[in-house]
Amino acid sequence: MKNFLTTLLLSVMAVTAQAADKETITIIYGFSASDNSANYSRNLADVANKAQDKYHFVFDVRPGAGQVIAFNYVKNTPNTIFMTSGAYWLRPNFYPKESYDVNEFRSIMTLCSVPFAIASAKYANWSEVPTNKRLTIATSGLGIVSHLVALEFQKKYPNSVVVPYKSTTDAVLGTVSGQTDFVVGFVGDQEKWATENSKVKLHILGTTGQKPSGKYQTLASQGFPADLAKMNTPYTYMIPSGFNNEKSIEIRKILVEAEKAQSVRNSYALDYCAPFQIPENQLKSWWDEQNVFWSKLTVGVKLEQ
Repeated sequence: MKNFLTTLLLSVMAVTAQAADKETITIIYGFSASDNSANYSRNLADVANKAQDKYHFVFDVRPGAGQVIAFNYVKNTPNTIFMTSGAYWLRPNFYPKESYDVNEFRSIMTLCSVPFAIASAKYANWSEVPTNKRLTIATSGLGIVSHLVALEFQKKYPNSVVVPYKSTTDAVLGTVSGQTDFVVGFVGDQEKWATENSKVKLHILGTTGQKPSGKYQTLASQGFPADLAKMNTPYTYMIPSGFNNEKSIEIRKILVEAEKAQSVRNSYALDYCAPFQIPENQLKSWWDEQNVFWSKLTVGVKLEQ
């Protein structure tokens, strides 16, 4: 037993010493660490750490205020990367005084594009949903993509009310516990509650996007507004515009290669997140296109529910 403990201690000390010799780069996520999408970066960091010995990549979260806390942390903390989605371009349009300037960051690489799903523990299919009754739909906040999906839901069910939570995980738990009738979130987070053995079963009723996600039909094909077909959200890594360019190129090369690993792609697959990688010389134009697209979706949208 003593020999085992000694060996274990020496192993831990060796790993710690190796990490200390490397320059630490922290990937910051603005929502809950329990979100399924957090595993994208956990797995990617693990692969990247095994592939080289210059940088030590770690994953951390700074949830709250629709990513504003995470944004400000990365902005003011050297050697940090911001893991974000389409929500990045939405928040400032809804909260211009309590948000951030999107132009302060730039994309270093893209990851994957993920559909949102609407699920319910109360209704097993759309034919059961009343049109003349007050309904509630949970989102992971206001002024983000899940909120916009909920607003499209409201167009078909005008008596519905949006209920914001701090994360997609919290929103799912709110629906599972009966606090809300529906939830907008990621398929991977919802499928944990969608098995026949679940004590409280979630019914995944449809997703955003133009094509079905596995066995789940699109919302647009089921009579919901056509804009939902365009509302899959891209995940991307961003860095402050002043980040050392030579270092950012080096880090991007490491992460792009690590992102190809099967463990990373498997974590994408749990959410039906389709991998895509924009070439480095096209990232600026892609960033500009995303800024225009997501900003247009906010035109005429009011946050009052």
